[in-house]
Amino acid sequence: MQRLKRLFRTEVDPWMVAEIALGTTLSILAADAAGLKYGAVAGITTLLTIQTTREMTVRSALNRYAAFLLMVALCGLTMPALGFTTPVFGLFLLLFIGLCWLLGLQDVIASNAVLATHFLLEGNMGMPLIVNAFWLLTIGAAVGLAVNLVMPYRRAPLAKYRDDIEDNFRHILRVMAQRTLCPDCEGVAEAALTVDFEDTEAKLAGYERAALRERGNRLFGASDYPVAYFQMRSRQASFLRRMWANLVRTQRSHGPNSLLANFFEETAGSFGERNNALRLLAQLDGIDSQYDSLPLPRDRGEFEDRALLYAITQDLRGFLEIKRDFVAGRAPGDMDRYW
Repeated sequence: MQRLKRLFRTEVDPWMVAEIALGTTLSILAADAAGLKYGAVAGITTLLTIQTTREMTVRSALNRYAAFLLMVALCGLTMPALGFTTPVFGLFLLLFIGLCWLLGLQDVIASNAVLATHFLLEGNMGMPLIVNAFWLLTIGAAVGLAVNLVMPYRRAPLAKYRDDIEDNFRHILRVMAQRTLCPDCEGVAEAALTVDFEDTEAKLAGYERAALRERGNRLFGASDYPVAYFQMRSRQASFLRRMWANLVRTQRSHGPNSLLANFFEETAGSFGERNNALRLLAQLDGIDSQYDSLPLPRDRGEFEDRALLYAITQDLRGFLEIKRDFVAGRAPGDMDRYW
């Protein structure tokens, strides 16, 4: 039952379904019109060539030709000498599959293995059969490429995803500020933040996949910026989770708490894609200096809380340094050019 529920929740891309159905049909019709034997194999090749992105489809088509050359060579070494029999075909598969895995061509094994069965069924490897297999491959790959390039694809609203993640981070930082000032009222805040963490991490994973698909569908002028952006936010999310784990362990509110709470609010208020975090890092240096000038803890509880707050500030520094390094590593105007 759970498997069925997951199945029905799976998002179906109607354009992908249409591409596969149309491309497979056109390939078979083209192969039959050309008078090729085993024309249905051209349709199977198209079906296997079409991938979720245009970049992957082009790579799949090119890999099929590399595997085709390997398939013809291995068939020529085994079948004419040892016979066109099932055991010999099994030997061919052993060699072919193993070499394809070594060469990173495992995704095109099936279609070329099907082409090899034509030699087995016909009992020969004459040039007409090799040419027939080549044209089946060419029609299948060419139609798959053409359909995938011509058909429109659903653009991901990456700017909306960016805004959603940034709003989520601001909310987390503000809840952290509230929790810092009120260690003994963790119930409501902790429950709310736990939901936010789960939601944020799930969204980040989905948004990164969407950015990867978007990049793969742009064959020319593709930018890695949105992928790098969501990966950067994922690294920051791990720091937020670690900060929260330490924050919920604090027991009492002390003088340093207000400094950290104000800084959480400041970070949330200035949080955004274009903020290079340099000003915030300078402010954090000032907070560290104020911590150093505080009197010694009066008891064990205050000592433990002070240690936890120190660990939080170090993670907060790492959180901000990730953003600083991300902005520093981008070319001038990179954000404007992409969005």
